[in-house]
Amino acid sequence: MAALVCDKQGHYLVSQRPHGKAGAGLWEFPGGKVEPGEEEQDALVRELREELGIEATAVEPLPHWRARDPAGIHLSLWVVAAFDGVPEAREGQRIRWCTAFELARMDFLPADVPLVARLWLPPYYLISAVAQTGEDAFLASLQDALARQTALVQLREPWSPRRLRSFARRVHGLCRRYGAKLLLNAPADAVSGCADGVHLTTRRLLALRERPLPRPLLVGASCHTAAELAHAARIDCDFAVISPVQATASHPGAVPLGWRGFAQLAASVALPTYALGGMTYSDLPRSRDLGGQGVALRSGAFAIPGDPVGKD
Repeated sequence: MAALVCDKQGHYLVSQRPHGKAGAGLWEFPGGKVEPGEEEQDALVRELREELGIEATAVEPLPHWRARDPAGIHLSLWVVAAFDGVPEAREGQRIRWCTAFELARMDFLPADVPLVARLWLPPYYLISAVAQTGEDAFLASLQDALARQTALVQLREPWSPRRLRSFARRVHGLCRRYGAKLLLNAPADAVSGCADGVHLTTRRLLALRERPLPRPLLVGASCHTAAELAHAARIDCDFAVISPVQATASHPGAVPLGWRGFAQLAASVALPTYALGGMTYSDLPRSRDLGGQGVALRSGAFAIPGDPVGKD
């Protein structure tokens, strides 16, 4: 089990494993193992007392957040929103308070990497639809959307590499202004200097045997089955998009998964996942209730939140 120990400023407490332990030098969330006959919450409180010298007083599980360590042990995640005492390193480890974005730039134990991504990935993934609007109108609508909420942005247009990179520089500049990240739906070598990562089509995903870009550049992937999601996790993608959740005009022949199908696929992998297909901003709570990170929107991305018009 692992604990998200939070302070009032929204920082998270992490530990660096000391020399002599497996994974020495890597960071992890505090926690430990459940002893025989011990309830998980009691074990978490005990581990935090032994490891950090604090007494957890407000503890809640996050049932949809999971991880798996290299030995195949499943990790559960708990939020510690209140505690007594001042954290101190009692087991030779280094400890540090970090923002979610700082966590994204640190080297974590493999089992903790999806948990880190859960903390800083935004709830919305906005996908371009320039053909519907034209370039200038798209940029204006994207600016309006980014002014309303934190988001990732995917530039997905069937253009030549030269045109895609040229327009990507304009979109990237706008994204930086609002603290958003831009991914290109293109080969990984197109990203350099004009985006923050790549979004893999299912075909590109399945052709890869390792992560195509180093961190902190991002790698997302389009998935429709549990096998595709498992492959995305195996090559160390940062997140996946599951589709189509509902019927969508852009893919009229595709059989929708439905929310039950989305929930089953999201639960099959530790990766953060976004629901795509027929989504609006108002679908975010349902996605999160079912274990998703959020929703991915194309035409619906540029409607006013809560407006049912403009579904993908």
